[in-house]
Amino acid sequence: MNNTDELLTIESKRKLKNKCFNFLGDFGDNIKEKMTNICGKTGKYNVPDELYQKRTSRTNRILISWHAVKKNNLTIKQLETCENGVVVELLNGDYFDENNYKNDVFKELIKRIGSDDTVSAMISFRSENGSSSSEIPRKYFNLFLNNTEVNYRGNSIIINKDNYQDYAIKKTMDGTGSLCGNDKWEGFLFVSIKGGQQDTIETHKNNSMTLFNPACEYANEQVCRDIDLVLSFFAMKAINPNELESDKKTKYEEIMNELKNIMEKVNYDLNDKKYSLYKYCLTHPSVVLVDHQLTDPIQLIKLNIENFNIPDNSDKSVDLTHNEAINNELFYWDEERQCILSPARPTNIFWSYHLSNMMQQNYNLKDFIEYENNIYNRRQEFKKVFDELNVL
Repeated sequence: MNNTDELLTIESKRKLKNKCFNFLGDFGDNIKEKMTNICGKTGKYNVPDELYQKRTSRTNRILISWHAVKKNNLTIKQLETCENGVVVELLNGDYFDENNYKNDVFKELIKRIGSDDTVSAMISFRSENGSSSSEIPRKYFNLFLNNTEVNYRGNSIIINKDNYQDYAIKKTMDGTGSLCGNDKWEGFLFVSIKGGQQDTIETHKNNSMTLFNPACEYANEQVCRDIDLVLSFFAMKAINPNELESDKKTKYEEIMNELKNIMEKVNYDLNDKKYSLYKYCLTHPSVVLVDHQLTDPIQLIKLNIENFNIPDNSDKSVDLTHNEAINNELFYWDEERQCILSPARPTNIFWSYHLSNMMQQNYNLKDFIEYENNIYNRRQEFKKVFDELNVL
């Protein structure tokens, strides 16, 4: 193994990640936990509460919608690279759409419903896209019951296998058990139909399975370590080394040099070009806008290391932010690494204030800036009226 290969091993990246996290942690009790949670925990997003794995590692078993698989032209072979298990959710009308049965991936998924394969599938009837209406899931659930012999109160509903808790106990005690893989659950059906004047139907009421993370938060072990390094680099830029004591400044410069040495050698596709992680960071607006400081590229104000210590969901706390929004469900095939890249990929992330993250919504940075400029220009057209109303 040559020097470059040694630098790029997962273990080398893990050691540097720990060095970064420990250094940053000296600036506030909450900072190291915040950094550790980058890849150690995921949000829930579109996973049902009853099936959500409760904030575990990005590398764990994931749930992805058939809509996302189809939209991104993902193949079974590509999905199989999610080695800890991926389950494709056939939601509401998916199971009945005749056009889906013309798709070879869908036809293979139908064969794998409830299977132990690395790529498995399940059937859900529940509200989607934030809708509170029960009309659509109720319609298709009734159609499902009328056209199958499934007893949805029987062994068709998704449950943990009997030995799942044995795995959990073993994992807790000696770290060797596995909570991953599709062999830990059985069944295939999830129903959560609420609202309206008809009966509520819930297969998992008060019965949490803690099975899945959202696919939009997925990253394998190698990609997780690259995410850690990118966000560490950005966080280090929130520190002014000239304000540090001599020994701490030396440590800062040592870490930044180590980050440079590794990140220069790690390449990802970005905008149809290959970018090193180091180039991605050095050319990111949050680093370029103002020399020698990290800047929130949305509100255009300085990001201080102290803000990383503020508890989440305060306007001045710091969020992990995405350029392409998670809700867009865009996935890419990484030919070099032979894996799927989700919105949680190293060249799609940066830090911003929590308020900025809320402001950005589903826009990427470029589109958000254009959106803001258009609002500003329209506001100028009505400035006289606003002045008369005394609201500006």
